[in-house]
Amino acid sequence: MITKLSQNLFWLRNNFDKEKISQEEMSKGLGITKPTYARYEKGLNEPKLEDILKMSDVFGMTTDQLLKEDVSIKKPNFENDKLRILASTVNSQNEDNIELVSIKAAAGYRGGFGDINFIETLPVFQVPFLSKDKKYRVFQIEGDSMLPLRSGSMVFAEYIEDWRNIKNGTVCIIVTREEGIVLKSVINFLNDKNLLILKSKNEIYDPYAVMGEEINEIWKFVGFYNNEFPT
Repeated sequence: MITKLSQNLFWLRNNFDKEKISQEEMSKGLGITKPTYARYEKGLNEPKLEDILKMSDVFGMTTDQLLKEDVSIKKPNFENDKLRILASTVNSQNEDNIELVSIKAAAGYRGGFGDINFIETLPVFQVPFLSKDKKYRVFQIEGDSMLPLRSGSMVFAEYIEDWRNIKNGTVCIIVTREEGIVLKSVINFLNDKNLLILKSKNEIYDPYAVMGEEINEIWKFVGFYNNEFPT
């Protein structure tokens, strides 16, 4: 049973959306640790039931298919958006870094958000009081659309994997294909109309819609830093 699962995991990872992805990317998409995933793929550990159920849900397969069948014959449909692969870096203790996306790096991030080689060029740091169970990134915002946050403020944000459960009014960093990085308050119509309404705090800017397929990443606002005292 372990051998068949390990073969299937190896095949799925090497054929995700017709491309090969890393064990780290696959483990994050499945919501399990990289060492645990690696042991499953190598057939060294018997998988936990909860992890098998996660894999079944993400890949859209039954547990019997994952454990007993050759999934390379089935060729699963990776258009299922439950597996969002996040390019990310870790420190020497295998803990997630917090990467900094400056204004200067923002243009490159729009196209390089999923490229681990680009992500590895970003400055990184650790913040001890933030949860180790969540993924954070810092984005430097530009403009006056979210006053009183000033242009140049550093926004700390938490990665959101399941966009459809975002509550209305949540302030988020949204990374889109056209605009790149924006900080907006969200009205969520993804379940009904496959779109978000993005609203600025500064009322001189009108709300606008963005379709689900135009969105690359969403990060939830958790705090900010600015070296100027607010007025």
